[in-house]
Amino acid sequence: MEFNVLIGGEAGQGMFSVELELTEILSRLGYHFFATKNYMSRIRGGHNYHMIRVAERPVHALSGKPWDMVVAMDSAETERRHRPALREGGAFIGADRIGQLEAEATKTFQDVTVTSTLLTGLILSFIGADPAAAQAVAPDEPARTALAKGREFAARWGLEGPRSLSPKAGDHCKLDGNQALALGALLGGCQFVAGYPMTPATSILHYFSAVAPEVPVHFEQAEDEIAALNMALGASFAGLRSMAATSGGGFALMTEAVSLAGMTETPVVVIDAQRPGPATGLPTRTEQGDLDFVLHAGHGEFPRVIFAPGSVEEAISLARRAFDVADRWQIPVFVLTDQYLADSVQVMEGRVPTKILRRETPVFGAGYRRYEITDSGVSPLTYPGLSEARVEIDSDEHTEDGKITEDIGLRARMVDKRLRKFEGLRQEAVMPTRFGDRRATTVLVSWGSNRLIVNEAVEALRAEGIAVSSIHFGQVYPLTPPMARGLARKRLICIENNATGQFERLLRRELGLKAAHRILQYNGECFTVAGLVERVRKILG
Repeated sequence: MEFNVLIGGEAGQGMFSVELELTEILSRLGYHFFATKNYMSRIRGGHNYHMIRVAERPVHALSGKPWDMVVAMDSAETERRHRPALREGGAFIGADRIGQLEAEATKTFQDVTVTSTLLTGLILSFIGADPAAAQAVAPDEPARTALAKGREFAARWGLEGPRSLSPKAGDHCKLDGNQALALGALLGGCQFVAGYPMTPATSILHYFSAVAPEVPVHFEQAEDEIAALNMALGASFAGLRSMAATSGGGFALMTEAVSLAGMTETPVVVIDAQRPGPATGLPTRTEQGDLDFVLHAGHGEFPRVIFAPGSVEEAISLARRAFDVADRWQIPVFVLTDQYLADSVQVMEGRVPTKILRRETPVFGAGYRRYEITDSGVSPLTYPGLSEARVEIDSDEHTEDGKITEDIGLRARMVDKRLRKFEGLRQEAVMPTRFGDRRATTVLVSWGSNRLIVNEAVEALRAEGIAVSSIHFGQVYPLTPPMARGLARKRLICIENNATGQFERLLRRELGLKAAHRILQYNGECFTVAGLVERVRKILG
């Protein structure tokens, strides 16, 4: 049993407020739910819509099935676009009814914005939520009154549902993807964050600016993205685990600093929340178009790691891991997310790891050599002022003690030293996760945010008697031969939100795996389970 609602209208009409209030109460009541949004890059006007799926089992994607309810905050556009996708017998809340709710909010509460709480009460009544329980978890008395008024409207319009959708979530928390990344960064020991606001990464910066007074992390809003990453490198040089967060356009400005991190071997984490490009593109929509860019960003050759989490749990774990990998191997580590994962809100059951990782900084004496050539490629790391060690770094090629050199033999040895880190990085690579029956000859391949959409599509296809499984790559670089184990004789279908199959080409180049088919989507919208099932079904005939 599940319920799907779409709330549409113009920016500024309160759809986001409905999503926030509804998901907060659903979470407090113990419902499983998933919420995401499609919004235009304007402060007011345009057409935005928020989509919420409530179920009696864990759900982490849009179903793609007809809507059970469509709420039109505007006069015509939501009805024109979305009412045709309303299921037979579904509820449509049009502009006339929204007008009645606004009038009630103005009359009873002297505040038209209370309309969002009235709508929340109406929707809760429609899914059959326990009124007493909903009242008990409301934040204050005005909210309780507004929720009750919303239920009255549901009863008046014949929308009061039977108590058939039961809350079944256990101990859980409610997170969106950016909150999960920020939490993972804190657990990774992040002590310094710099950034310049850029959708869809901005809420990561909001999170850190909000918690900075209470946790040991410094947040700096830089004047631009160039400064942001250079600030993070400076903080890392001074001994702090550091991070910058941006989107593709901002990362384009950071690439010189990426090379600086590679040459100076300064640990740093960069989050790239992808959106459609090139240039400004569709700044508030989703895409996975930056993989090639991040893989090759920065001139010269130096090691890097790229993670691409596919769930809020994985966002926490991989962001946490990113800081440890960056420190131990003294490299830049990149975390690729996208607007879809960044803005999606869902329930995470289970416990979050609470151990905070820290940088280990041993003390060295006067003979310290920052770039000592070692078998592993990793040189001793400390920071200025900790001891008598003289810490010298330079963006030019350098000697073992950090002085500029143009010795061509030493240059080659230094390049080899840095690249030897790849050997250790490959040994500790994060293996892909499998889902479904491994005996199935068809495997759906995903990376990043498509993980849980693909897994639910596998369940749906198997329920139809179609034998498929899936494999998800949370680490997309470097790729290692063990990652390809058991895949060479499978029929691979690679699923990506870009136009050229960037990850499929990387699989082919690095592991010799060639997908039989690609399912690519690059219109700025995420996949839905039903849409993906249909496309796989067509491929399999």
